[in-house]
Amino acid sequence: MPGETPGDRRFLVDGEALALDATLRRGLTPHLDVGVRLPVRWRGGGALDGLIDTWHRLVGAPSGNRPDFLRDSFRVEGRLSDGTAFSWNDRFGSGLGDVEMEARWRFLEGDPRGPSAALVARLSLPTGTGPFSGSGTGAGGQLVLDSPLGDACDLYVGAGLTVQDPGPLHGIEYEAGRGHGFVAVEWRPSRRVSLVGETNVASRLVANVDSYPGTHWLVNVAARIDVGRNTTLDLGFTENIASQLTTTDFALHLALTFRRD
Repeated sequence: MPGETPGDRRFLVDGEALALDATLRRGLTPHLDVGVRLPVRWRGGGALDGLIDTWHRLVGAPSGNRPDFLRDSFRVEGRLSDGTAFSWNDRFGSGLGDVEMEARWRFLEGDPRGPSAALVARLSLPTGTGPFSGSGTGAGGQLVLDSPLGDACDLYVGAGLTVQDPGPLHGIEYEAGRGHGFVAVEWRPSRRVSLVGETNVASRLVANVDSYPGTHWLVNVAARIDVGRNTTLDLGFTENIASQLTTTDFALHLALTFRRD
C-alpha cells in the first residue's frame, strides 16, 4: 500500500527540483550550429505539494496517491536489488549541474511543404558540484524528422540513444545505454504564437533499485510567444501519465530566447 506506513517499501522518491539553465548557441553554417548549456540546480522538500494536488484534482490526472505522503519533504530511499538499503536524504541543496555540449546538423531541408531531417549530438561533462557531483561522462545522439501537416501545423518525430558512465553513484547503478523517442505537434494560430503538444518515452534509467520501473512516459505542453523582434518567451508544463512515483510528476517551464542577427 502507498503512504507513510506501507507493509513493503522498495523505494521512495519525493521532493522538488529547480533548474536555471543558460544556453549559448552559434550557427556555423546555414545547416549546422553548436551550443553549450550551463545549469545551476537545486533540490529539496519545496512547497508546492498543495498546488500540485489541486492541479491533479482539477484535470483528473493520476496523483500517485500523493495525499498519503508527508507534505513538502525530501526523501530518496529504498532497497537495492541485493537487499541493501540506500538513502540520498542528505543530498539536497544547490550546486552546478553537468555542462552539456550540443551540435545540430540539418542534413535534409525540404521546401515549405516538404519534410526536413536533422541529427543532434550531445556530450555531458561531469562538472556537477555539491549534491550534484559524482556523475560520469555521458553522450547521446538523436534523429529528428519534421513533416508539415499544413500551412499552420507541423509533426515532429524523433528517436535516439544515450550512453553514460553506469556508476555506481552513491550506491545507485545506472543503465549504460538508454533509448528514447518522442512525437510532437506544433500549431501556429498566429504569426507570433505557437502551441506544442509532445509526448516522450524512455527506457530504463536505474539498474539496481529493487522494483524500479523500466519505462518512463511524460507529456509536455508548451506555448511559444514572440515578444520582440529577437526575443521569444516559452511557457509550458510537464505531466507524468505513467508511474508517478519514479519520474517527474508535474513540472513548470519558463524560457527566454534572445537572438542576434
